[in-house]
Amino acid sequence: MKQKIYLFTILFICLAGSGCKKLNDKFEQYRTDPSGPSPDKANIDLYLNHVQLSFRNFWGNDRITNPYSLTELGASLTRMEILIGGVTYANVYVPETFDELWDQAYRGVINHSNTLIPLAEKAGLTTHTGIAKILKAYTLIALVDNFGDVPNTEAILGSENTNPKTDKGDEVYTAALALLDAAITDFKTAPSGAPLNDLFYGGDVAKWTTLAKTLKLRAYMTTRLVNAADSKAKISALLTENDLVDTDAEEFVFRYGTQLDNPVSRHPKFTRTYRVGFAQVEWVGTYFLWSLTEEKGMADPRTRYYVYRQRTTSINWNGQQLPCGIRTKPAHYPASAPYCILPNGYWGRDHGNNDPIPQDNEKRTIYGVYYAGGKFDNDDNRSGTPDDGAKGAGIHPIWMASYTEFLKAEAALTLATTGDPKTLLEGGIRKSIARVIAFPGQIGVTVPATRVPTTAQINSYVTKVLSNYDAASTDGKLNIVMKEWYMALWGNGYDAYNNYRRTGKPDDMQPMVNSTPGPFIRTFWYPAVTANLNKSTTQKADLTQKVFWDKNPDPLK
Repeated sequence: MKQKIYLFTILFICLAGSGCKKLNDKFEQYRTDPSGPSPDKANIDLYLNHVQLSFRNFWGNDRITNPYSLTELGASLTRMEILIGGVTYANVYVPETFDELWDQAYRGVINHSNTLIPLAEKAGLTTHTGIAKILKAYTLIALVDNFGDVPNTEAILGSENTNPKTDKGDEVYTAALALLDAAITDFKTAPSGAPLNDLFYGGDVAKWTTLAKTLKLRAYMTTRLVNAADSKAKISALLTENDLVDTDAEEFVFRYGTQLDNPVSRHPKFTRTYRVGFAQVEWVGTYFLWSLTEEKGMADPRTRYYVYRQRTTSINWNGQQLPCGIRTKPAHYPASAPYCILPNGYWGRDHGNNDPIPQDNEKRTIYGVYYAGGKFDNDDNRSGTPDDGAKGAGIHPIWMASYTEFLKAEAALTLATTGDPKTLLEGGIRKSIARVIAFPGQIGVTVPATRVPTTAQINSYVTKVLSNYDAASTDGKLNIVMKEWYMALWGNGYDAYNNYRRTGKPDDMQPMVNSTPGPFIRTFWYPAVTANLNKSTTQKADLTQKVFWDKNPDPLK
């Protein structure tokens, strides 16, 4: 109440003509985040910490109560995880859903990068500037990918412009690519000092440079439907240079720890699902589980690493625990589409199943040792606990070496760039499987020797995929490449969502439970925090508006 009286008083002073600047200064005080760094402190390492942690939260939010992030949103729409909250695509989300995502991007990554970069340039800290430019560029591209046209040139100007205009998506992409080029240039100059904390590459500028070039490759592939000739030329140049993320040592990941409290350092998926007796809105998608275990007539070699079955010997379900089990398969589902119950204890949830949370928290299949730092599935037949597996020492797989191989395969198929798409497809599969199998040992989890996939089992899986590839049409070959990339993307829903909108693949996605779900979400609502407060922003009429690079025809499931 005292604060309100005080603000009213200084407002009266301003109106009397003697204190407008003081009033603006006072409001600026309230706009400043007390938990963040400020320019007067000029601690460049502190700024870099905030840029990196804000980026982590933007990409994969670690909060239990508001898990919406790039990877969560994309995973839900591409059936890796459950899409819940509405029976049609139009009513799954509300603008407020995206407020924190927007905040982490603008007030976090972009704001702190904008302050850090000139300070670090003045001090000759070129590694700091390069890292900040890459993370800002990634964030700008991701904002466009998910929202379409977004503020850039007028963003984060404080009291100078509180209603920043939206820039065209292709213009923001161009600005982001320029940032990546600027970062590469920065890394060529010896820095006056190394970052105190580089949470991704430990200050290794060669790896950051490789990442920047790989992100350029990714951007040119994302936009290939806009100007195929331009994309092909730029992709070909990067392939010729051959400085791309293609080894595990170069992977772009955020690593979590095992600390339980004060603060929690565990992977958010572990924290949210390895909690006995606590109901959570967290399910692995039935379609993804089916793709792992049933689609090819053999289990994917990564299955026991990807997911952990809490109940394996017997489901013992009932109508309260698994309501869909007492219903018939929806008539609009193709005969081949999975529905509700899968064999061998793989307990997920169907796309768009909006039932209340059933009594299945300690029976549903949860996240495994890869990527969430959970438990390896050794047919334990028991619920996960906070002391299980790697205790949450997982990763956010932002860009793995296998992704580069699949991207090259797509480019070879669709743009006729160099390389045999079949060979590149095989390389992507084998790199993904090898990385997943190696992961537990790197985070302190021992996998029983009898459970580690043998060379023969891996070869059988690869042979099956390549045989299907040989027998497929051109479009079918692309579908196989994108499906195998999709399977390797476990933990990265953002790229799965981009890939699906760009190609419409995989083309056998499980339909929504509702037979009339409305149009698929092509971009999200503008967050309420900008739609309601920024006079330059006009909220979208619906979610069918496409990002500039999305030239893939309707409909998508």
